[in-house]
Amino acid sequence: MTTTRTHYDNLKVTRDAPVSVIKAAYKALCQTFHPDKFQGSNEEAERVIRLVNASYAVLIDPAKRAGHNAWIREQEAKAKQQYENPQFTENNNAAEQPYYQQKKSKEEYTQQQKPPPSSTDNAKEMLNRAHDLHEQGQYAEALTLYRFLAEQGDASAQFRLGVMYEKGQYVMQDYTQAVSWYLKAAEQGNSNARYNLAIKYKTGQGVSQDDTQAAYWYRKAAEQDHSKT
Repeated sequence: MTTTRTHYDNLKVTRDAPVSVIKAAYKALCQTFHPDKFQGSNEEAERVIRLVNASYAVLIDPAKRAGHNAWIREQEAKAKQQYENPQFTENNNAAEQPYYQQKKSKEEYTQQQKPPPSSTDNAKEMLNRAHDLHEQGQYAEALTLYRFLAEQGDASAQFRLGVMYEKGQYVMQDYTQAVSWYLKAAEQGNSNARYNLAIKYKTGQGVSQDDTQAAYWYRKAAEQDHSKT
């Protein structure tokens, strides 16, 4: 019988694990696969950290965790049915299906084997929640949400993630990473990111000192602020 890969497997915890255990497991995995400590490649470390962050975002949220549990039960029920009734599996009756139905069922099967999306919340609500967590000093949870949204292209989350790297909040202080996220947000028009990026070019933190680039980003930030008045 096919084993369904779950977010619990990614964090190496049991399905009945309390929140405290999930948090501890998440922290331990982040430390193990931190690029500065991991013995393997940076690419592998980053891949695992992204996976761990996505799983943590689900399991730390009661509503998302409940939805994931329901998905697990559904996948296991389907796998059990296929195991007990092999004559009804896709492979055995595929030859009797029209080509377009075979293609559709294969696509559906592939989708069923993937974990559900890490978030179904409205992006704005997630961002507001991340802000609240950050203000409360719950940096681990805030970082997870900011990173998820930032990787989806949210400029505000990209800026906030840059701030956390600049200040070393639940991550090792890394000006290069801060500049990278500021740049992503600045290119999307985030005025705060543009201003911080200008400072980094002016001071040479995380990037080669460049007065021309500093002036450029100061000007872009000022132009945007002026347009809002």
